[in-house]
Parts: sequence; C-alpha cells; structure tokens
Amino acid sequence: MHILYLVNALDSPPGVLLDEAARMGASATQIDTVNGRDMGSGNARGVPEAADGYDALIVLGGIMGVYEADRYPFIEESKRLVRCFHEEGKPVMGVCLGSQIVASAFGAPVYKMSEKLEAHEEWGFVPQTWDPAAADDKLLHDAAPELRTMHWHGDTFDLPEDVARLATRKVCPNQAFRIGEKTYAFQFHLEVTRGILDGWTTLRAKALDVPRAEIEKLIEPQIEASLGAQEEFARRTMRRWMDIT
Repeated sequence: MHILYLVNALDSPPGVLLDEAARMGASATQIDTVNGRDMGSGNARGVPEAADGYDALIVLGGIMGVYEADRYPFIEESKRLVRCFHEEGKPVMGVCLGSQIVASAFGAPVYKMSEKLEAHEEWGFVPQTWDPAAADDKLLHDAAPELRTMHWHGDTFDLPEDVARLATRKVCPNQAFRIGEKTYAFQFHLEVTRGILDGWTTLRAKALDVPRAEIEKLIEPQIEASLGAQEEFARRTMRRWMDIT
C-alpha cells in the first residue's frame, strides 16, 4: 500500500499516522505543500493532479484557513485531489485543516469559530462525544466514551450533504464525519506524538507571547493523562482505515 501524505506545515508532520502505516508495511510519499517539494527526495513537487500511483490520501494540519486559497494555491489543488480519491473509491483522511479541506471539497463552508460559535478556539486534550453513527462505523465502533483528543484550531466547518457525523462537542459541534465508506474527516489531531507536542508547546508560547513554562504548566498534565490513550486509538484507527481499501 502506498499512501500520499499532504504535509501543510512542517511542524505538523504525520507522526503516528506515518509510523503505524510503516509498521504495517505501507510505503509513503510526503509532499510539503507550502514549499512545493517532495520531502523524501527534496525535489520540487506540487500536489498531484490525480490519484494515479497512490492507494490512499491523508491531508494534514496547518495554520492557514481554507478560505485563504488565494494565498495558498495548494488548498484548491488538495480539494480537487480529495474528490479524485473519493470518486475512485480510495481511502481519504483529513486531519484538522485536512478535515476542513475535505468539508470544503464537498461544498460545505469553513469559517472561524468566532464567526458562528461562542468559542474562539479549541486547544488541548478535550473529550469527544461519539454520535450514534459511530457505533456502526468500521473505524470508531469501539471508541472509548469521552476519549480526550488533542485540538489546536480556531476554524470549523458546516457538514456537507449526505454525510454521517461521527463525533461532536458542544463548543464546536462538527468534530468528525464520514462521506461514503472510505472518506473520513477528523477535526482533532490524531497524528500527535510527544515530540510534536513539545514543538507545539514552544509555538503556542510564542503565539501568545508568554513564557514556555506557562504553557507547559497547562499541557503537561493533559499529555500525561491523555496522550497514551489517544495514541492507542489513533494507531487502531489508522490500521482499520488502511484495511478498508
């Protein structure tokens, strides 16, 4: 199995989703979409125009918004590729920004949370409420109630038509959905590892202009309590997603 990863920020790599795929024997192509390069060879390479040569697609997170396509051409290119994989019956997974790209690819609006919701953003490990559709879902049927998953986003989306919503939260209702049998979108960060989170702690401190220790005090207890369970969930979800080809 050959999986294409669209990496939309170098500080948001595939993490667990790449590691588990490799452990299961899959090969990978990673494309740095912002800089237009193959992350393996270093050669110039943009978002492919077709799904040829790949068995599955994962679209990862980034700081940009789907509504910034004029500034980031890869967004429209990624949306076209998502539709291409979907139409060819190949598995798709969108994570955070990737979930918003999937939603937009199928006609749903993406916007800042503050525009329609009371919340400005979601950050940290927060509990999920699984929708009834998750009980029969091939990936999520045994997901732990109130599983805490990692979030860092200020954008959200409405649901496209004819989807199964799989997870929700009061402050941000659309957390995960499935289109058809093989296209999934997860607003939360399935991919995170301890190393990724260490980097994000520094990034958040810089973004808020506060000492790193202030962010550590907030996130470290959450990492200790929740990362292990999330990683186990993410690895199981990845294996099942690979099996639906």
